Amino acid sequence: MRAPLPRALLGEGPRYDAASGTLSWVDLVAGQLWLAPVRPGAPLDAWIGRPVLLAEFPRQVSCAVRVRGGDGWLLAVGGTVVHWHPDRDPAVLAELEPDPEHSCLNDGAVDPRGRFWIGSMGVRRPLGPWGRLHLLRPGHPGDGGRAGSRVLLEGMLAANGIGWSPDGATTYVVDSGLRLIHRLRTGARGPLAAAGPPLAVPDGVPDGIAVDGAGCLWVALWDGGCVVRLGPRGELLRRIELPCSRPAACALVGSRLVVTTASVPGEPGSGWTYAVDVGSGGPAAPRALLRP
Repeated sequence: MRAPLPRALLGEGPRYDAASGTLSWVDLVAGQLWLAPVRPGAPLDAWIGRPVLLAEFPRQVSCAVRVRGGDGWLLAVGGTVVHWHPDRDPAVLAELEPDPEHSCLNDGAVDPRGRFWIGSMGVRRPLGPWGRLHLLRPGHPGDGGRAGSRVLLEGMLAANGIGWSPDGATTYVVDSGLRLIHRLRTGARGPLAAAGPPLAVPDGVPDGIAVDGAGCLWVALWDGGCVVRLGPRGELLRRIELPCSRPAACALVGSRLVVTTASVPGEPGSGWTYAVDVGSGGPAAPRALLRP
């Protein structure tokens, strides 16, 4: 079912925030951050309220996550992570990909500990091995509150969707360029080692992901026209067809799967956001810890 939300040029990063009862997402190409109230248990035709455009930026915004304590948002703007609050000017936290002609930030997510993980990719075609996975650590008073970062993975073609197993022990990271999903053991300072061979994804380019309470992965398949549910070892469990070729990202809102898509010329069903009752819920998105 198509949700009553505005059509996007490239809808990305849907996230359900349980504390505020809202769904947020970005239009990557338009540089927009959107928010809408939701009632997960309401009938599907009445579960989402009027959307609000929170902010608009002159550059692409590839993802946005909320900060703990009601302290605004962390946004990936080009190659930079920005702390944005509606009552203050944006503040640069970290320049993770400083050369906009070479690479840019892509999808990101907050882990159960409140750490912000974000991937990057090259901006030129064909894609080269310039994608990286970054872990942003909170800022400390001794360094002026400015956040630090670590590079956890290098040599990726296009680091994309990120998620965690229900126990938090396994991190899943998509490489869209290689059409696979890395499985990493998660430690206190980031992934320590591979948790098994990467999961191969057939019939499309894996993009955004969501992990449900059973530990299964919902994967949006760019140029695949669908979202698939994979078991922890990559076995195909379910396939949901969509009326567009480029689903970009997904999130679980209660037992509903929300899917954002990209606008494609000649596809009237593209660019919209869809919601499907899937009967398998997952955790709400954690908020980022900006300071220790």
